[in-house]
This record gives sequence, structure tokens and C-alpha cells, in this order.
Amino acid sequence: MQVIDFKPRKFIKPEICITGASGFIGSSMSNILRNNGQDVFVWKRRTPFDFGRASIIVHFAGKVHQPRNSVQNTIEAFRKVNRDLTMEIALHAVKKEIKKFIFISTVKVVGEKPGHYDISSPCCPSDPYGISKLEAESGLRKIFSSQSKSTCVILRLPMVYGPGNKGNMLSLLSMSKKKIPLPLASVKSKRSMISVMNVCDAILTVINDTIQQRATVQTYFLNDGKDMTSAELYSAIFREMNNRRGVFPIHGGFFQFIRKTAAVLNQIIEKKVTSIPDIVSRLFDEYRFSSLEFKEDYSWTPPVSIEQGIRETVDWYLSEKAQDN
Repeated sequence: MQVIDFKPRKFIKPEICITGASGFIGSSMSNILRNNGQDVFVWKRRTPFDFGRASIIVHFAGKVHQPRNSVQNTIEAFRKVNRDLTMEIALHAVKKEIKKFIFISTVKVVGEKPGHYDISSPCCPSDPYGISKLEAESGLRKIFSSQSKSTCVILRLPMVYGPGNKGNMLSLLSMSKKKIPLPLASVKSKRSMISVMNVCDAILTVINDTIQQRATVQTYFLNDGKDMTSAELYSAIFREMNNRRGVFPIHGGFFQFIRKTAAVLNQIIEKKVTSIPDIVSRLFDEYRFSSLEFKEDYSWTPPVSIEQGIRETVDWYLSEKAQDN
């Protein structure tokens, strides 16, 4: 995996425990730590309360979205991993007086209504993933607020992209590679996202922080420092691949009509048979999150620009496709 070099850092010894080290973000984090000479203890589910010699735990492990209508998408299945397992690990971490517990959460805890959110915004999650993550956050606050030797830092992430990407960005990369233009030029609403390199750098900032007088529980949103419309995002990808813009205008009312029609059909047959409303929302609705609190509290600036992050993602994707052929 291609990884952008970060500025030299002095790491805290002994080990740092990583849960979910085989995942998209977890593997990137593990590679960066090891490349900088830091000992990493890879947590395993079969020994869930073994943290090695770690003084810091970065908890990536969790259950993400399954295919639509999957039987594995029940709220109980999400709670079992995202809430209950997190609580168990956190309780043992406090007993062992782990110095820092960094929990990777999601912007989905506030819900999916269009808007511009900050850390004071109310949380109204609308799907099992967001609900289970919010319940985990609530449990962590109770656990860590009742003691003073361990600190919990909750990082809520928007869409994460970068080398090794496994999310929605892959669809845009695939269409761009096929030189398919999209009718997005009229889109004005922006959405937050973050490069996996910036996620890792923010975590490194927390790991290396030495300020003693911090709250035992802290919660932050993260982003790249610059939000983009879907038109700007696809244009940036398309330009990197094809040296052209890749978007054209179409009246937004056409997509709103499709969304409303699909919603009515879903109500009539009482089953969600199409993701068209969700797709339209992701393309046209504003969904922004302020990372100002984290930037101020930790004196943090994202080291990788969104343009550079997209360039790295495109380079990785084309390299992977070249190897497949």
C-alpha cells in the first residue's frame, strides 16, 4: 500500500494495541506505526482482553454495513460487536489502567439528515450501525468518567478514502476509469470526507499528546479541512484519470422526482427495494461536520490536502487494476 510520509514523530513506548488491524483504516495505522519504528500489538478476537504490553489502545474493530436486506443487518448483530464488545474491552482497559483508549466512531451517530453539524449537535441515528456506535459512545462515557487514570478519545469519521479503499469511493473510481461522465455539475451542497492518511495522523497526534489536564472523555469530528460537492469530487477523480472534467448539468428536480417516486414505492410494498433515494442523498444533500474543536484542542492541521489524497487514491486504484490485468 502506498503511504504518504508523515513528519518524524517520537512515539510512546511500550506497544500500541490495534484492534481491527486487518481493516482498511486499521491496516494503514499499523503500517504507519511500524514504519516509524513503533511496536504494535495486534489484538485478536479469540483473546479479546489481551493487550500485550500496550499503554494505548486504538479500537478500530467493529461491524460495518452488510448488503441491503441481509439477515446480518439486525440491530442485535450490530450491538453485539459495536457496543457490547467495545464495552467489554474498555472495562478491561480501565482495570489495566491503559493510558489512552481511542475509539473510532462515525458521523452516522447524528443521523443522516442533510445539514452542517458540530460536536454540540443532537444525535439521532437512523440505522443499526449509527445506533450501535452511539450506544458504544454512551457506554464509554460512563466507564471513563468514573475514573481518572485512563483517557478516552472518541473520533467520529465521515467517509474515509485512500489507498486500500473499500467504501463508496470505489464506485466513483470504477465509473471514472470507464470514462463515464455523470450529471452532477449543478450540485452545490458539500459533504465532509477524510483521507485515511489524515485519520492516521490525527490518531498519531492523540497518541503523542503529553498534556495532562484533559477531560477523561473527549469527542470530536474529523475531516480533511475542506468539504467538496459530489461534482467537485468526481471531477477531481475524473481529471486525474482522464484529464477531463467528467460532469455535466441536469436539472436537480429530475433526481428529486426519482427519489420521491422510489420512496412511495417503498411504502406501498413495505420493503426497501431500491437504494435510489440514498444514492440521490449522497450526491445532492449537504452533510458536513466541523473538526474545529479537534484542531484547536490538539493544534492539529491535516497534513494531506484533499487533492493530494484523491491523487493517492487514484494512483492506488489504477495500480491495483493494472495488477489484475
